[in-house]
Amino acid sequence: MVDQNFEGEVYYLEFEDENGNKQYFTEDVVLNHEGREYAVLVHVQDEDADHEGQDDTYMILASIEKNEEGVEEYVPLDEEDEVFETLVKLYEEMGEDE
Repeated sequence: MVDQNFEGEVYYLEFEDENGNKQYFTEDVVLNHEGREYAVLVHVQDEDADHEGQDDTYMILASIEKNEEGVEEYVPLDEEDEVFETLVKLYEEMGEDE
């Protein structure tokens, strides 16, 4: 489940993991590939939560799709999705150019 919220000027996305824990992400960049848009979502640490052993750079690749009401939604991609590796390479190349 994804819930989109505005917190001040930062746009946060709320995902619920398989254990029902809320995880928060923010959009880092939008990638265009073959006429579709994909977002790189970066994990935002909750200062009150225990993050022992968790990677500070945890990210999600998500397809940006419109729902029945025409509202954009982020649909997380699985690592086995056919475009996943291509998107990872595009994102890494962007970092190399900076």
